[in-house]
Amino acid sequence: MKLKNSYKTFVISLLLIPNLFVVVFGIESFPYTCAPMFGHYIDNETPLYLFKLEGVNQNKTTDLTAYLGKPEDFFMRHFFSKVYGSTQAISPFSHKLSESQSAFQNRMHVFFEHYTTVLKEKYHLSFEQINIKAIQVDQKRQPRAEPQLLGYYDGLNKTYVSAYKNATPNNLHQNKTQQ
Repeated sequence: MKLKNSYKTFVISLLLIPNLFVVVFGIESFPYTCAPMFGHYIDNETPLYLFKLEGVNQNKTTDLTAYLGKPEDFFMRHFFSKVYGSTQAISPFSHKLSESQSAFQNRMHVFFEHYTTVLKEKYHLSFEQINIKAIQVDQKRQPRAEPQLLGYYDGLNKTYVSAYKNATPNNLHQNKTQQ
């Protein structure tokens, strides 16, 4: 009987502790996320964006989609959720409990240090600069507007430079409609 009660306590705790974490910190993660419930809010008018990486050498650009090392969808989901992140201080779909410019710069530095190593070792490529652009797309992933430069990794100085201040999906969309 004591083992049965211990088992019940263990199972209840297993379900309750992650939910208490979500309540206290506002951070969700699968399987405790509500994201699939809100998928129906995306319609033809919802602005959608993709990240694009491009290498630059002597003013010639190379689309790095074929050199991500993983399928584009998987790579970009990882990049947005774990590296670039939300513009919110605390995002429900992030593992970060707080955000700062220095934390962002550090994540970008670590990401690009690893990514440039992969480019060099796996694909024998190196670039003076790697641009990160946001592109507004339709539901078939076809571009609807010109790409916006969000920032770039300076391969010579090994630093990330943010080129788009206070970017959010809303003001990216507003900037495009105002042009």
